[in-house]
Amino acid sequence: MYRKTYFCVCEGQQEEMYLKRVAFLLKKFPERVVTFNTTYGLPERLKKNYTEYDNAALFDYDFKDAEFRENITICQQLLRKSRRENGKNVYHAYSNVNIDLWFILHKEDFNRPVASNDAYIADIRRIYGLNREADIKEKANLEKILNQITLEDARDAISRADQIRARKLESDRFMVDTVVCYGNPDFSLHNFLKIVLQDCGEI
Repeated sequence: MYRKTYFCVCEGQQEEMYLKRVAFLLKKFPERVVTFNTTYGLPERLKKNYTEYDNAALFDYDFKDAEFRENITICQQLLRKSRRENGKNVYHAYSNVNIDLWFILHKEDFNRPVASNDAYIADIRRIYGLNREADIKEKANLEKILNQITLEDARDAISRADQIRARKLESDRFMVDTVVCYGNPDFSLHNFLKIVLQDCGEI
């Protein structure tokens, strides 16, 4: 029997509901149960909510460069501390520009830079069959989106994010602590999901 729990700090409702969908897709009771214990906040919150589990912080770039860099730095500091003290991991799981693009990658490719936080909304409405005025962050619409996501879609999103990173130019690269980052579109969320799926045998 496989049991795994992660403690995840989520920037917002989209991230939290997405993790709940992933847990649902991975559940094969009683053989396999993956749990994400979630709370709202940024990586700073992990300093207070240190747990005996592997930890992750899901957050967006949102064109807030200083805050983004600070969030990654906090995750890296906590990772070093956690590995020293209890051998547990702390993962940064960011989306640049934001998690809306991650939802798009579950269904199709998208590899162009954008200049605003709302640049993906029309594509999400089209891909997931929402009306033109739909608020994609509203809970009922989020449920419509997430209910259309399968485990195969999650694998495809990971693969597409890997491809986005593989095509990046050296000139687009910047370092935060020991982490290699790129201008948008970019992710580390896919790396966290890859670890989750690999660990339970789905990749």
